[in-house]
Amino acid sequence: MTTQRLPVVFITGCSDGGIGSGLVKEFLSREHLVYASTRSLASMSTLAHENLRKLAVDVTDTASVDAAVRKIYEEDGEEIDIVVANAGITCIDPLLDVTLERSQLVMDTNLFGAVRVVNAVAPRMAKRGRGLIVTIGSIVGELGTPFSGLYNTSKAALHAYTETLSVELRPLGVNVMLVSPGSVRSNIINNQKKTFALNPSSIYKDFAPQIERRLNSSQGPDSMPTADFCRAVVDAALAPAPPPYISLGGTVRLFNFLKWLNRQRALGMIYNSMMKVPA
Repeated sequence: MTTQRLPVVFITGCSDGGIGSGLVKEFLSREHLVYASTRSLASMSTLAHENLRKLAVDVTDTASVDAAVRKIYEEDGEEIDIVVANAGITCIDPLLDVTLERSQLVMDTNLFGAVRVVNAVAPRMAKRGRGLIVTIGSIVGELGTPFSGLYNTSKAALHAYTETLSVELRPLGVNVMLVSPGSVRSNIINNQKKTFALNPSSIYKDFAPQIERRLNSSQGPDSMPTADFCRAVVDAALAPAPPPYISLGGTVRLFNFLKWLNRQRALGMIYNSMMKVPA
């Protein structure tokens, strides 16, 4: 008797306490075979399941990504049905305080990390004529906030990349879904808070309270619980016709209102809310 094949999902950025880890748990609960990855296997210590496979993958390294995808194809003789490019890092700091090296790392992780994953998986999906690619962007990629400028930039670029990818892959039978989260409870900010310190020579020293408020803004009381967010994302991904774009989480309604306004007016409201000159 032939055993029914489980759909295969490959997810990047699955460290404990983050969105990726939550997505892994949700897909496993829907009877999928999940390949979860981070740079260090030790960072996925809370993930365990008979249908879970763990991979060490550095999305800033093309050889690492290619080796992981090759292992998935060879290990189970399977195809990847869904890939979720979730791996990312935050960058809370005034733009003028971010070094070029750090800027390059943010872009290499948040944008080019997704590009590497897509390049490794999409051609085989296109050859089969089916599959789903999911990228995890951010609402600040649509309307930027101060003191997260490089993060905003990386997500804006990812949004543009994903939208174009969606158009180009549609005639080949491959679906693409851009997820634009608002505030969602996760460890991404907590990890930066451990090492965050404003540059002593920063010209923004007087704005330290505003920068700290921005650092904590995504983890406020209105933030969406990770499990609820991941459940909604997986619901959309497994729909008969996955939507090309979904946005959910805390502050999404506010950002939708701001995007509806004249852009300069919206930016002015963000300025007045987040950049008040200290007394």
